[in-house]
Amino acid sequence: MASKNKQPQSWGRYPSVTNNQVVPVYWRDELPDLASIDQSILPYGYGRSYGDSCLNENGVSVDTSHLKNFISFDTEQGIIRCEAGVSLADVLQVAVPRGWFLPVTPGTKFVSVGGAIANDVHGKNHQCRRNLWLPCAEI
Repeated sequence: MASKNKQPQSWGRYPSVTNNQVVPVYWRDELPDLASIDQSILPYGYGRSYGDSCLNENGVSVDTSHLKNFISFDTEQGIIRCEAGVSLADVLQVAVPRGWFLPVTPGTKFVSVGGAIANDVHGKNHQCRRNLWLPCAEI
């Protein structure tokens, strides 16, 4: 498990914290044994949160920004399964040519799917389209 000290930042660039470890993960089967870590653990994607929700001072951050694989796309129902590091731009690149669009989008497409879910990303029409269907979640 590779790790290094890193100073992750949020998009707002304040505050700045130092993590004890940042663990880059390139494949789902590389995820560390979370039970063996005796510090707080937080997945870290693109760091696009304006607040400090993506920061884990003195803890372990699991860098999920390299988990960019699409698992499946049901083009009949418009359901995409993907890893946490896939960006909304990537989703749109796959979905739009097939006649689909995200029902709610934030002001930027440069956020990860994992970060969008974790931060309850919303757009101008979120009050009309607030359903998020997650039939399964895998770690």
